[in-house]
Amino acid sequence: MQKLFFADSFFDQFAARRPKFLANTLFLILIMLLYPLVGGLLFLLVSGGSLDPLSLLHLDKGLLPSIRLIQAVGQIFLLALPVLVMAGWHTRHTRHTRHGHAFLPGSLAFLGIGKRVDIGLTALAVGGIFLLQPLLYTITAFQDYALWPALGSAGKEVVRQRDLMDAFIRDLALVRSVPEFFSVAFVLALTPAFCEELLFRGYIQQNYASSMSSGGAVLLTGSIFAFFHLSAANLLPLALLGWYIGYIYAGTGNLAIPFVAHFSNNLAALLLFFFTERTHLEGAVESKAVLGSPWWWLVVAGSLWLFLMVLRRFAARAAKSFL
Repeated sequence: MQKLFFADSFFDQFAARRPKFLANTLFLILIMLLYPLVGGLLFLLVSGGSLDPLSLLHLDKGLLPSIRLIQAVGQIFLLALPVLVMAGWHTRHTRHTRHGHAFLPGSLAFLGIGKRVDIGLTALAVGGIFLLQPLLYTITAFQDYALWPALGSAGKEVVRQRDLMDAFIRDLALVRSVPEFFSVAFVLALTPAFCEELLFRGYIQQNYASSMSSGGAVLLTGSIFAFFHLSAANLLPLALLGWYIGYIYAGTGNLAIPFVAHFSNNLAALLLFFFTERTHLEGAVESKAVLGSPWWWLVVAGSLWLFLMVLRRFAARAAKSFL
């Protein structure tokens, strides 16, 4: 897998102008500044002019469809479209994209779009996502039990911000009909997976891989992916997810596979929100009880062992796909 993981031959097949490390970083910073800024302005518009985070808890439920629409449109226009335009610019000198069009085959291939999807690789990638969940939950439980209390008032603020965001997401995920479920899944699962993978793996990670090793690009992009979500409470779990999804992309060069894995993670979280909302199980299991249970640690150990087996199988199958 080492040869596969650090090989850059897939990206070198395009005679494209790639930005240097600094230019790529400046583009990323611009996107990361504009996205929350525009989002804040739109939130200001729908919340009646209040910037108080507590207003998240008192939104008129009748505004939820509008907020969902704004969320989806914002991600498409502020994350996805700039990437497609930049991809067209980078590939404008290739034979497929002489005019730098964002939607021509060369531009899409530059991002890893359009390759044949290996169903087996995709299943392994999704399986890895779910096998990581016990570890991610354990990290969250440990932070709640030990880290945030140890940080005093700063830790309390981290937890408060997380609880506010969780409450806001629960409102956005409120489902009262089957059509509404598909609407929520589109906004909270499908659109973020597509737009974020297009930005972070398809564009940022690929261009970083032209300035450093593929492994370094995976680690750096995954870390930035975690910071992008502006959640101190979820920083480490999101980084682990970002590194794993980046590993999938580095091993295949096919954006469809990390997209499906990302979408599966988002959809599972959405279904969990829906399930706990219906059964009132949120907060039912305390962090201390989880960390103190020998059975839970057996689950974590077993899932990690299976995760490593999936990685080995994924590496072997991905290597064959490049032959």
